[in-house]
Amino acid sequence: MTKILHILSDKNRGGAGDQVLALIQASNTQDFAMEVLVPENSFVAPLLAKRGITYYEAPHIADRSFSLAGVKALHKLIKQIKPDIVHTHGSLAGRIAARLNRAKVVHTRHSVFPVAAWRKRFPMKQISGLINNVLSNRVIAVSPAAKENLVDLGTAHAKIHTIYNGTPPAQSTTPHETQALKAKYDIPPGTFTLAIMARLTEVKGHDYILDAAKAVPDVLVLIAGKGDRQTHLEERITNENITNARMLGFIEEVDEIVAISDALLNASFGTEASSMALILGMSAGKPAIVSDYGGNPYLVQGGVNGLVFESRDALALAKAIYRLKSSPDLYTQLSQGAIRTYNEKFTDKKMASDTQAVYIQITTR
Repeated sequence: MTKILHILSDKNRGGAGDQVLALIQASNTQDFAMEVLVPENSFVAPLLAKRGITYYEAPHIADRSFSLAGVKALHKLIKQIKPDIVHTHGSLAGRIAARLNRAKVVHTRHSVFPVAAWRKRFPMKQISGLINNVLSNRVIAVSPAAKENLVDLGTAHAKIHTIYNGTPPAQSTTPHETQALKAKYDIPPGTFTLAIMARLTEVKGHDYILDAAKAVPDVLVLIAGKGDRQTHLEERITNENITNARMLGFIEEVDEIVAISDALLNASFGTEASSMALILGMSAGKPAIVSDYGGNPYLVQGGVNGLVFESRDALALAKAIYRLKSSPDLYTQLSQGAIRTYNEKFTDKKMASDTQAVYIQITTR
């Protein structure tokens, strides 16, 4: 049996954490034993415990990719755990510590960033590429956009495997159960409801969503998540009297948010690669309205399973919301397309199978 140790450096719950949870639950337990290493006081730790997944906590790694103290702490833990493969999710310290312990390394790139021209030129491209080319046996990009990022920064094509994120299907609910959930969240009957489930950071574009909500007052926008923009967004809602936008905070039962929503939103203008929330929504037939940034257009095709608008354009987002709300035929078409897209490309089983194939490649060579 091959022992895999996943390393998460994000303290908050985000796409990487959800992806690791889905991957472990869908993996072949006869051939692969998977454990997780998280920062101290991680939001993901209770979710791992709830699912009976073995996990460890490490100091000095929360929300940072590299520190010497982090390398030292991870080196000590990896030496004790003795994994065959260390699978890092944003942790440079984890890759270094794994190499020091002579473990094989798989690294997943979960984000997409604009790459400045100077970083694509000699010697910066070569230096950046050296990190992935030397410290990783294989690199997984969760989107073609993420792969393009990696290549721009010097990672060798041959090392990169594009494997889309996947998730188990959202829990289905009967009409009666859905109505009960809407009552729980105080959603008036017949209200067209949209939700964004993402970290409350500037690049996720929540400000544009609030601007759009003001322009389409007869819809309800739910904002689920935590982050450094929480106070800012709460103050905007209060000061500007945005009565059709509601902050939910951290929500563990994300399936409930999918159930009570008619559509999902993503207004990112930075970092977005392969949103787990959008994929979860697809599984339940919920269309998405997304910006054209990063990996979003690879998940959502306009007119097929959702609508796409130009990033940082609140008016274009508002028009897309109004169009989806006011056209039942379009909604039905996109809902059917969302389910079809999920089944073809974004199931947890497909993600796990493709990832396990990478593990097998590097352990049999």
